Amino acid sequence: MLALLICVIHLLSSARSKPHYTETYGSITAGITGGAGLKKQFVSSLLGLLFGLLLSLQPGCSVYPLAYVVVNSEKLEHRPGIHLLDPNNTPYSIKVIKRKDGTTDYFWDIDSTIEQPKACRIKYHTLYSTNRFMVVEGRLGDGKKKYPVVLDTGASQSVFVKDTHILENNLAIYPMHTSKPNGYSLGTCHLPELHLGSIKLVDWPCLYLHRPIKPKMLGLSFAKDDSIIVGLPLLREFKYILFDSINKEVEFSHEELFEPQQPQFWEQYQFSIEEDFHGNAFLFVEIPIGSEKIELQLDTGSGNGLAIREELWENLPEKIRSVKLKKGKELYPYIGRLKCRRGIIEELQFSNRTIKKTRISVFPNDSPLLEECQGMIGMDCFRDTVIVLDFENEIMWVKNTQS
Repeated sequence: MLALLICVIHLLSSARSKPHYTETYGSITAGITGGAGLKKQFVSSLLGLLFGLLLSLQPGCSVYPLAYVVVNSEKLEHRPGIHLLDPNNTPYSIKVIKRKDGTTDYFWDIDSTIEQPKACRIKYHTLYSTNRFMVVEGRLGDGKKKYPVVLDTGASQSVFVKDTHILENNLAIYPMHTSKPNGYSLGTCHLPELHLGSIKLVDWPCLYLHRPIKPKMLGLSFAKDDSIIVGLPLLREFKYILFDSINKEVEFSHEELFEPQQPQFWEQYQFSIEEDFHGNAFLFVEIPIGSEKIELQLDTGSGNGLAIREELWENLPEKIRSVKLKKGKELYPYIGRLKCRRGIIEELQFSNRTIKKTRISVFPNDSPLLEECQGMIGMDCFRDTVIVLDFENEIMWVKNTQS
């Protein structure tokens, strides 16, 4: 659901050496070290941070434009009952440095852990039936209320929440002072625990966007949205995550490696996790479509099929390009409605699999959605099968259920 607008600028190596990697949010950089927990140290330079963040929260939103913005008629920190984080108190340690050029750097660190006794399966949330993105049910702390939790490889940071979660669960926040491009401000909040089935995610970095105006943005209402986003930097800490769209279940494993039963029924595709110059993480996989191998961003938070550039469309096999495309627009909140041509591919050959009725959107080469990448692939292309993101070996396994 979140994914990328600026896509990935291929400057940094995709190689992942454990137990250390770097992640960022806009210009927030984070170093992670091993041990009993993960020590997160963040640096935020807010010149361009918010703009970069908004750009990274896009593709899946065309299907489920709900997950990332806090909507209120006043500043969140001024609302009754809101608690502010003490920058000198645990678990967060926050340091603020004002630069001569007018920008502000925020440094903070926090210990993060994943507690999971053994691999477990969790049923898809009912939202999957209409939206096709990967979503399960979760709860915050010891609260009884359950929320949809979108598992989003297109989200470049660990966790995103909204004011609903902050208000209903008494989460402490730390607003960041920005120039508020497009009316948005950014903050972090302390999320002590997020529960997914038997999994407990403790003290993971959590960010929120706040728009202090009650918008009627593009005719959408965000008032009833209570989804939480879990992004790639957190998801990649599992050894593997399995998405079973046949039985409508997700399997998580923090300690055990993935070993496929009947390996002859599985196909393997190497993927890489890359970071842009801000450090936002993105997952790319080389997909065989027709006779072509194409590197696409995998967006498990999107229920779409393919979203590609015009130049890539022109290079696809004639059989695929025989699809009749109609002019239209795709909605991407925080940006607007983007012009594209849309259609349905009746049969799309995906290595040894045939996918029926795949949705495709073709965007102009200069579309802001695909500035630095060829295209994206969403979970509509895997609605009839099982896929595994093997983070330990950087392999995407796809089960050929048609064999």
